[in-house]
Amino acid sequence: MSKVKMPKSQIICFVLIIIVCIVAIMEALYYVMNPTSLEKENVASNSIDNNTLANTNLVDDFDNIFLNTLKNTNNSDAAEKIDSSKDYVYTDYEKKEVNSGNYDVDVNIPKININSEEVKSYNDSINQIFIRKADSILNGGANKSIYSVDYEAYLNNNILSVVIKATIKEGDTPQRVIIQTYCYNIKDMKKVNFSDLMQLKNLDTNTVQERIKKQVQGKQEEAKALQQLGYSSYIRDLRSDRYDVENITNFFIDDNKNIYVIFAYGNNTNTDATDIITF
Repeated sequence: MSKVKMPKSQIICFVLIIIVCIVAIMEALYYVMNPTSLEKENVASNSIDNNTLANTNLVDDFDNIFLNTLKNTNNSDAAEKIDSSKDYVYTDYEKKEVNSGNYDVDVNIPKININSEEVKSYNDSINQIFIRKADSILNGGANKSIYSVDYEAYLNNNILSVVIKATIKEGDTPQRVIIQTYCYNIKDMKKVNFSDLMQLKNLDTNTVQERIKKQVQGKQEEAKALQQLGYSSYIRDLRSDRYDVENITNFFIDDNKNIYVIFAYGNNTNTDATDIITF
């Protein structure tokens, strides 16, 4: 009686099945003998997922933070105020006026109420960027204009953060969004740099740089896809040094110690494109 010869492919298949089974058994034995390992892996995975979800929610809710208020959770130190009867940040310029066919203005523009030369430069900047534009529109400097400005301020860990957002639509030009931030340490009485916030949250440069690069590249891919479909879309210059950690100047920290890095392209051109990265 002749022996039946098993095809070579079938032999290979059986060998692979045996190897997979052995690996599975060894892995199962490992987790039986080390039950905490699986728990740690699950915790790490969930932590990453939760952080990603939290960051996404912060970005999605960004437009809702502007309530024209100061959230003060500081529990120490006080800076000398310009006006002792007012808060550290208050609405200094408020206009809501509609002139049919000409303009629609709804602005709440803050003043930082701290007596220092650095803060004086902040208030001068706010005046130049936001108040002068409102005055120009109201005085007939631009027709068919829609202009809105709102802000939010936070004070915690002796760091005062102010973020101001303006939306402008003038005539047939594209809508423009301007976002400007100011950060000041009321204890040390000096400007807060992005590196100070990184240190506060123990963030290393490589981690921050990688997240910025990844998220901006994702926005770039979305913009190119829209452009290919025939839509107007802002194309980012990924070679620009504006994305380098050491060059970040537009940022703030909220009352929950979430750091926002903002690339508001409308600060320099007529676009409402904005990239927001949180840490």
